[in-house]
Amino acid sequence: MLDPANPNTFANSPLDRAGHRRRDAAWLEQACARDDARVALFHKLNPFVFDEDGVRTPGWLGGHARVLCGPGASVLFLGVDQSGAPHFAAEVPDGADMDEFPLAAMGAFEDMRAAAMLLPAPDAAILGCAKAILDWHRRHAFCAQCGASTQRVEGGWKRLCASCGAEHFPRVDPVVIMLATFGDKCLLGRQARFPRGMYSALAGFVEPGESIEEAVARETLEEAGLTVRAVRYHSTQPWPFPSSLMIGCLAEVTGDRETIDHEELESARWFTREEARLLVTGKHGEAFAPPPFAIAHQLLKTWARA
Repeated sequence: MLDPANPNTFANSPLDRAGHRRRDAAWLEQACARDDARVALFHKLNPFVFDEDGVRTPGWLGGHARVLCGPGASVLFLGVDQSGAPHFAAEVPDGADMDEFPLAAMGAFEDMRAAAMLLPAPDAAILGCAKAILDWHRRHAFCAQCGASTQRVEGGWKRLCASCGAEHFPRVDPVVIMLATFGDKCLLGRQARFPRGMYSALAGFVEPGESIEEAVARETLEEAGLTVRAVRYHSTQPWPFPSSLMIGCLAEVTGDRETIDHEELESARWFTREEARLLVTGKHGEAFAPPPFAIAHQLLKTWARA
């Protein structure tokens, strides 16, 4: 549900997920046929968006749109909006001929990252959730317990193994992402895959048996050789690439003599608070921060304005 305090893209979905409806197959079938039903189409995990004179808008279609996905198409129930209108997602088969797609004149299937930077924030949150769940289905077609095929059930929020009865549910991978600070400066790193000049916050997956604070300290030490003495929570960001939850923190370290792990980072650099302000506004000249839709940008902006 809506949480206005969270500044991050893919957060703050306006939908009520209505989890109690997921087991009601009859209700789901009737809801998809309603006049006010809305369906988001995906192809190879890319959402369909309308292009109106160069302006991207969400490609919400009526419930009839699932016929474009072929006979017996499965739909993912996403929830209901404030008016009670049900929202779904469905996938066009990978092998479909996009040159013959009936709605090609209205828009296109666009990369989720690119779409998220252009779509209204509420729609980006809804579509990001859909993308993550659809991706999960692709990766979990077989039972991890016995290896048999599994089926989608409960509106797409569970897979069931008919062979051994095991139930499989979507999972998220927690990732800590932290801005390391020392006095009036912060450390940003860059990976070789980054665009030239881009620097970002340090990050890493939370390991089993580890708290958020422990993960922040471990990853900061491993990647930059810096010891953390205080951790302050900032916000979280659902990150559907494929299914992470980014946990943003500010990490105060005990010194500024970094030792970079070059298997993780190509380089790292300290920036003053004034330089950080220039980074988030794109006026630094030598370097730039991730775009505003990334939680790393929000971490840096918060610290720069303190």
